[in-house]
Amino acid sequence: MKLGDVLQRTDEIDGSLIRIIGLDEFEVFYDSWWEHSSSWGMENTRSAIFYRMAKSVCLDSYEVIHNEGLSDKEKVKISPDLAHRTALLADWAWTETEYASIELFKSALGSQVETLIKQVPISTNKIGIIPMGPKGGVKPKVIVTPKNAISFHPLELLWKAHNIQAKYKTNIENGVGIYRAGISNSIPTYYLGGNGDNAGIYTA
Repeated sequence: MKLGDVLQRTDEIDGSLIRIIGLDEFEVFYDSWWEHSSSWGMENTRSAIFYRMAKSVCLDSYEVIHNEGLSDKEKVKISPDLAHRTALLADWAWTETEYASIELFKSALGSQVETLIKQVPISTNKIGIIPMGPKGGVKPKVIVTPKNAISFHPLELLWKAHNIQAKYKTNIENGVGIYRAGISNSIPTYYLGGNGDNAGIYTA
C-alpha cells in the first residue's frame, strides 16, 4: 500500500471506496468517497479528524483498485509525511506541574531523555496540541511553534505539550504519547495520550 491508493472492501460488491492519505507500520489514515457529491470527503475542507484503521485490517479486508496520487495542494494541507506518533515514554506521566524551561523539564525526565532522542521529530513549523480532560474529553487546542522554526524535537514538543496538559486533570494513567489527530485550518493537530492511542491501534 502507498499514499493515494484507492481501496474497496473485498467482501463488498460496488461498496464504498476509501483513499489512503497517510500510513505507517501500524495504521492507515484514509478519506472516504462521497457518492452524493462525487468527491472525496476532505476535498473541500481544511479541518478534519482523520479516519483511521489498523494497517493489518486494511491489508486483510481491502484491495487496491487504482492509485490517485496526492496533489501538491493536498500534501500541503494534509502533511502526510509527518510521524503518526512521537514523544512516547512508558515511565512518565501527565501531571499538573509546569516547567518554566526545557532545561528544568530535561532534568526532571532524567535518563528518559535518551529515549526521546531516538524518536522521530515532527518536521513542521506549527502544530495544534489537543490536551485531554478528566473524563477523556478533549480541551481547546493550543498552537505551538518550534524554537528553530523548522521542526520539533520530541523533547521540545513533549515539554510544550506537558505544560499545556498541566492546566487540566486527565484520566490518562500509564505513560505519555503524542498522536496525530488530523488538521485544523491545514495545521497538523496532535492529541495527548498515554501508552497507547485512543483508537486502540497502537500500544507501546
